[in-house]
Amino acid sequence: MLSKPRLRALECLNALSLGQHLPARLFPPEKRGPRLTFVLRALDGSLAGASHRELAEALVGQRRVHADWRDPRDHLRDRIRRAVSRGRALMNGGYRDFLL
Repeated sequence: MLSKPRLRALECLNALSLGQHLPARLFPPEKRGPRLTFVLRALDGSLAGASHRELAEALVGQRRVHADWRDPRDHLRDRIRRAVSRGRALMNGGYRDFLL
């Protein structure tokens, strides 16, 4: 009896051999997708030379930045700093964790 991963692999191979697209149901969306998108956009902006405030405006909107940027608890600033830091960690080899 074939295991589920082997059956999925055979189904993908069959679809490819028939010139079809891979079955979407076998590749559910990554749960961390929205967070990773945020992190990668923050990294991209940071590498392009944007300030943390400019990043926040691009990522969460000017209205939210205007309302929350000077909040003494620094939630928004911390979110941007963490996103840039996580992006740099991924860029510097952390992406390998996805392969495990």
